[in-house]
Amino acid sequence: MDDELSNQLRQAASLLQAGDLKRAAALVAQLKKKDHATGDVWALDGEIAIRQGRLADALAAVDKAARLESHLPDRHIQRARCQVLAGLSDEARISARHALKSDITRPDHLLILGGVLVRCGEHAEALQVYLKAAAVAPQNPDVFRGLASVYRFLGELQKAEHASDRAIHFDPHDYEMINLRSSLREQTRESNHIDSLIELQTAGIRNWRGEVHVAYALAKEYEDIGEYDLSFTALERGARIKRQHTRYNHADDLGIFKTLKSAYSREKLEEIRHAGHPTTDPIFVLGMPRTGSTLVERIISSHSQVQNAGEISSFSTEMVALAKHVAGHERIERLALAELSLSLPMKTLAENYLAAVAPIRNGSPKFVDKLPLNCLNIGLIYAAMPNAKIVHVVRHPMDSCYAMYKYLFKNGYPFSYHLGELAAYYIEYDRLMKHWRAALPTGHIYDIYYEDLVADLSGQTRKLLDYLCLEWEEACENFYTNKQASTTGSASQVRQPIYRSSMGKWRMFERHLGPLRSALEGAGIRID
Repeated sequence: MDDELSNQLRQAASLLQAGDLKRAAALVAQLKKKDHATGDVWALDGEIAIRQGRLADALAAVDKAARLESHLPDRHIQRARCQVLAGLSDEARISARHALKSDITRPDHLLILGGVLVRCGEHAEALQVYLKAAAVAPQNPDVFRGLASVYRFLGELQKAEHASDRAIHFDPHDYEMINLRSSLREQTRESNHIDSLIELQTAGIRNWRGEVHVAYALAKEYEDIGEYDLSFTALERGARIKRQHTRYNHADDLGIFKTLKSAYSREKLEEIRHAGHPTTDPIFVLGMPRTGSTLVERIISSHSQVQNAGEISSFSTEMVALAKHVAGHERIERLALAELSLSLPMKTLAENYLAAVAPIRNGSPKFVDKLPLNCLNIGLIYAAMPNAKIVHVVRHPMDSCYAMYKYLFKNGYPFSYHLGELAAYYIEYDRLMKHWRAALPTGHIYDIYYEDLVADLSGQTRKLLDYLCLEWEEACENFYTNKQASTTGSASQVRQPIYRSSMGKWRMFERHLGPLRSALEGAGIRID
């Protein structure tokens, strides 16, 4: 590489680092015209495209860089990162493994590869990468953040807590890790972090997100030791701050329910019921979040014939993509989507969904798609795949709402940070489920009640497996020994045998939850 090219590449890299993407892209465009065979040019072009959100261009550029210099692990690392950002998990996994054939020792490279493997669901492999990173960078908090997350997903909760302690030691203002640490076990009066959390609040927290994380951690730890009034005070503060900084149109969200009930009448579903795909592979586990859906998923996926695919949004993604294709334009009003979805070629939708899920399947005859709010898609799921099984997890309304209110979701469920909005959403969800039961053939939706499952695990599991047309296997009852990774908010809880302590938890906060109860009862939802 000549000096002029080196200088121009350094200049473009400096512009990129400074955030001047336009000038960096213009300079790289000139270099691409002159130096087609220089991998650095295409790697830089790919990095700029990633930053600009042009993922198709980025993929083309990093692919060319990797072809030109296939011996360099850097090229495959960049390609793996780009592929995972583009949702190409299968390709990203291959690129990451190719890079790992080299003796990589740079911590930043190991962190990228660990993150890619996590996104690809390869948690055991990711763990080995993070452990190597810890050996070469024993004081890097990012390494211990990665270890804490992977250990949690794999159920190694003591190791996860140790890793989170190390991350916080090296970065005392990592508020997200502080909150994660509180969730890893039940705190006791003898062993908790309450004093340090209060000290953080008193000293002042750098940003509103940090305030929220610390408030939720404090609420959780106070609840664990039975200080319920203090717990709710902390929780209410955290939820209020979170809602203040969340862009969310509650009225628009509630409007979705009306459009679904209007579009998906019993008559319309009967009219299109033969248009779908005959597959029996998917098992949809759905309902409101924090209702016990992870527990049900673990029971089902402990069966030898079933794989846990996780909380995947593939069905909605493929529905929207096909709707845009059918409509002939990119922009579709959200409230118009229900009516438009009825005109989709249902068999094609099913085929697209199955193709999207195929890269993560492991050869098991059936798989669980556990995205709670697929309850909005029940009518369309039935139209596209009438033989797919639908398991609806139900929990006591007050326990369900309180469990959502007290949980800090990383993404989604913005209605859960205000009790009035939460009540309104739950009421509409309850009405929609009544609509689906009336519109679909009797028994097509299998309702499983969390409280019944806790009271009679063996009996309820047998009934569930009968509905799923699966033979009894003892492993389903011993779900907590399932070694599959769990990346949900209940990743810690599903490693334990079934327990009753979360039933009726809302009653500890009854005087604080009065308005929520009144709203639900006013809508005809039975509480006692």
